[in-house]
Amino acid sequence: MDTLSNVYIREGGNLLSGARLTPRTFPSQFKNGVSVENAPQEPSDTRQQEQIKQWFVLRVAYHHEQEAKDWLEELDIDTYLAMHDAEKEMNGKKKRVREPLIPNLLFAHATKKEIDPVLAAPGNAYLSYYYDHFRINADGKNPPLIVPDKQMDNFIRLTSIANDHILFVDRSQCHFKNGDHVVVTDGDFRGIEGRIARVSRQQRVVVELDGIGCITTAYIPKAFLRVKEGGLLSEFDR
Repeated sequence: MDTLSNVYIREGGNLLSGARLTPRTFPSQFKNGVSVENAPQEPSDTRQQEQIKQWFVLRVAYHHEQEAKDWLEELDIDTYLAMHDAEKEMNGKKKRVREPLIPNLLFAHATKKEIDPVLAAPGNAYLSYYYDHFRINADGKNPPLIVPDKQMDNFIRLTSIANDHILFVDRSQCHFKNGDHVVVTDGDFRGIEGRIARVSRQQRVVVELDGIGCITTAYIPKAFLRVKEGGLLSEFDR
């Protein structure tokens, strides 16, 4: 597991990203102060919302995810970059490479007041907000996409597990039957919460990131699942 990216530290029940690295090609200086036009959750209390640390989704230029992570962490902004091992063909030979699980996206834990001037820094052509296309603010614009803390916690737990069968897929690839909300009770994925679905012809637990997609566990046997709200686990058609 890549300790520079897929790593978290538990402190008082919160998950924080790990490494602080030296920035490379990103601008090292920026000016403070830009106007805020989008209230993330409650437009009626914009100033209060600006002071709350939240998980913002940032769009990153192609192949610059690690550089963006390094730069933001040098500025004391906590980040998370989900990584996985993939098999690639290079010079006619198959090799395992470490690469982002969700290309071109980086998660930053900060206030909007902290991120706005960073994105507005002169020369920044690498980072921008990833917008929530399912919501419109008072100005008729899409606000930056924010992942709720609990959802992010579960996502970090799942993608920090070293398993080649974890997938990032579109929701259309997840075949929910009754969509039971379950908790994995045993095995490598113990403690992961999500919805049960059939993905790639296997029973898996799906963690959804609203506005982004779904991350799935490997195959989970029925004996390792407990319905979160109580009741009986739904059976999939064979």
